[in-house]
Amino acid sequence: MDEIWVPPIDVTERTALAHDFQIAGLDGQDFMEAYARRFGVDLAEFDGVEYFGPEASGNPFGLLGYLWHRLVRRIPARDLVGLPELTLGHLFACANEGRWRRPSLASDSTLFRDTP
Repeated sequence: MDEIWVPPIDVTERTALAHDFQIAGLDGQDFMEAYARRFGVDLAEFDGVEYFGPEASGNPFGLLGYLWHRLVRRIPARDLVGLPELTLGHLFACANEGRWRRPSLASDSTLFRDTP
């Protein structure tokens, strides 16, 4: 059965999975495996930890530090996490090519624009 989810933001080709959808750790790797099956993308060169980080260890001090920076200092999550952005535009490009390749924002940024 497919899961139903309504994103809390406007979704564009620049929407980043880890930063905007808060997908992390094993959830990110599960997402990419489902994406690969659904769209026939070869993920042989994909490293999930690079884009989604490792699975959280449950360290309460790490969580407290993260919350301090996010809530008190108001630092955006994407500036704290340090992961490269993996955007929907890039996933669209990889699905069209049938294989994973490292993101290049210059080539992925015009994927959804209408062609004259």
